[in-house]
Formats: sequence, C-alpha cells, structure tokens
Amino acid sequence: MRSFLLSSFIALGCLNVVLPATAQPAKQAKKVITVTSTPGKGSQDVVINGTYATKGEKGETVYITTDENGLRLKLVSQGTVTIAEDERAISSLSEGGRFEFSRQEKNAPEHKVLLKNVSGKLEANYWIDGKVQDYATAGQAWLATYLPEMISKTGLGAEARAERLYKEGGIQKVLDYTAIMEPGAGRTKMYRHLMAKESLSPADARLLIEQVSKGKTSDYEASSILTKIPGALLSNAETAEAYAKASATLSSDYEKGKTIKHLLKQENLSEKALDKVAEAISTITSDHEKVKVLSTLAARPELSRKQFEVSMQALQNVSSDYERTKGLGAFMHHEQQVVAYFDTVLPLINGISSDYEKAKAYSSLLSNSKLSANQYVPLLKASESISSDYEKSKLLRKMAVHLPKEDKKIKEAYSQAAKTVGSKYEYEKVIAAY
Repeated sequence: MRSFLLSSFIALGCLNVVLPATAQPAKQAKKVITVTSTPGKGSQDVVINGTYATKGEKGETVYITTDENGLRLKLVSQGTVTIAEDERAISSLSEGGRFEFSRQEKNAPEHKVLLKNVSGKLEANYWIDGKVQDYATAGQAWLATYLPEMISKTGLGAEARAERLYKEGGIQKVLDYTAIMEPGAGRTKMYRHLMAKESLSPADARLLIEQVSKGKTSDYEASSILTKIPGALLSNAETAEAYAKASATLSSDYEKGKTIKHLLKQENLSEKALDKVAEAISTITSDHEKVKVLSTLAARPELSRKQFEVSMQALQNVSSDYERTKGLGAFMHHEQQVVAYFDTVLPLINGISSDYEKAKAYSSLLSNSKLSANQYVPLLKASESISSDYEKSKLLRKMAVHLPKEDKKIKEAYSQAAKTVGSKYEYEKVIAAY
C-alpha cells in the first residue's frame, strides 16, 4: 500500500510539503511524502471554520477544529504518522509516535482513538465518552468513517495528495477528487497546489474556476482561491471571462470587490472580459465597495462604450453623495465617453443632494475639454438646483471661463442661473466673471 507521511510539525499552522519523498525506516521501503514545519516563518494557510494549531508541552502537534454546527475535532500527533492512500486508516507510526483523534457532534458523545508506537509495537485504544470500547471491532470502523473528514478540515497532507493525484491523472483527477470533498482547508490547499503548477493551462484554470464558483463553502474561501490565480493565466480571454463570471456569484460585496480588483490588475484584458467585469460590479450593493471597484476599472486607459455605460448604470444605484461624486470623478478622464453619455452623466450629478458634492461633481465635468457649446446650456440650467449661494457662485464663476462669449443661448442660460443666486455679494461676483 502506498502512503504519504504526516510528520510532527508546528509553526502556528504553517504546513509545507517537502519533496522529493523520504523513506520510512529501512525495513519498510515505502514511497512517502513528508509534511514538515517551517519554524519562524509566517503562515500562508487560512484558518477556516475555527481551525487552530499549536504545539503541546511534549512537542506534539495539536489541532482543534470547530464549526458553526457545534462539531468539534481534535487531533494530537507526534512523530511520523503514515496515512493509508485511501485516507481511511493509519498504516504505521514511527518509533515513539502518537496519533490521537477525537470527534464530538453537538449534544452527542465524544469518540476518541489513540494509537501509539511503543518499542516498535502498535497500541490502539478507542473510547466513547471515556468508556473503553474494542478497537478492532468498532474503533477501526469509526476511524475509517471519520478520518477523511479530519484530513479535509485540517488540510493535513493536502498538497501531497494533490501532487499524487496530479501525477496519476492530471488536473481532471485532482478536480474529480476535490469535487466530492467537504469544503475546508484541505480542499483550499489542493486548489492552491494546482495553481502553483507552471504546467497549468488556461483551459485547466477554467475548469478550476468553474468548480470553485459552484462548490464554494463561503465567499471568503472562493475569493482566497480565485485571487491566487496567476496573472499569466488571466491574460487568456476565455479564462478572464470565466473568472469575471465567477466573481459575480459571490454574495459578499467585500470579497466580490477584492476578486474583481485582482482581475483588473491584468493589463491586457479582452473587451468581453471587461464587459463581464462591469456587469459583475453592478451586482455590488455597498456604495463604498462598488465605487472602489469602479474606480479601479476607471483607472484603465481606455473603456468601451458598453463598459462606460454599465458603469454609469452602476453609479445610479449609489445613494451616498460622497461615494457617487468620487465614482463620477474617477471616470472624468474618459472625456470622449463622458461627452457621448452626457445625458446620462448630468442626471447622475443632479441626483446628488449635497450642494458641496454636487458643485464638486459639476466642476469635475467642466474640466472636460471636449464639451460642446450646446452642452453648457443644460449644465447651466442644472446648476440652478444648488441651494448654497457660495457653492453656486463658485461653480458659475468657474464655468464662465469656459463659456463662449458670443452664444446667445448660453448668455441667457448664464444670466438665468445667476439670478438664482440670492446673495448680492455672490451675485455680483458671478456677473463680473462673465
């Protein structure tokens, strides 16, 4: 029976797979992969569902995992524990090694198995709520049932398993396995192991993305996996589109935003992929998170008409005056699109309640060098809605610098807007500016 090793380790939960495989003691010549610790290095493993790892007083590794349903798993290991390839039995322990595994569901008895290698002899014990049971008839069957769950939740040996399956049948064999795994650290580590492979193709990445989006346990887990997909793979148009589509399935605005921004870091995204990104952004409900991602999209040097249009539609649902002004400001350098969608942009500004933010947004619009004379008239009319004489006066005086002096309609519109300034002092400044 081939097996892989779980070695005694601890670095606040940090696991590393050490390759090539090392061997068991001389008489056992089994092919193994050893999981060891990396003392002093920060962990890259994510704690999921309350998984906690620490080092016991005698150097043993202690894992405790709990979930929202009241399930509690505890694993104590010391020395080298060899787990059978089917992950349903412990095939051997190193000299002095120890494997203790307990499991308790909410309001249910605790089951515990303890295996020890004492002077080369395996000692096995099994308890239910502290009462001794027969290991051979009951303990082995219980361990075979729940050992895979423990491995999945703690992530022990996950990288080794992923590597073995990959060598046997490529990414498809790994994904066939992860498709039936319980969500948790083990599955996440297997996904990450795949993504670290240089041989991973864009088509492989799409298979992985599809499985992650359909089989996620949480938005956090899905985001933590998707954001680790290398940029080289996302430069492929079809893969980028699949990624954008997957990001839209996340419910958490924060995790969705983080996932989309990872994609937007890639410079050479296809127009279709960016269209999917814009659509995904429109599903974010939080004003703050939506504007953060929209600003990342707006920072790109060019946007298609569709991408700009979908972005403006997304801003229509931003109720915060501050966030809407901030979001609009991010798109103002796309002057050609602003002019083309002027009749969409202007109402977005008109819908801002705060005089300060509204005047700020109008002022940002005025900086567009491509505005035509006939667009100043509705802009002047819109400025009348500003209640503050100070803010209105400041805006009109800034507009006066840009306005054609010989256009009769513009003159009339400016004069009418000026008359809505109640303060004589501010009114005179407005008239003098034009």
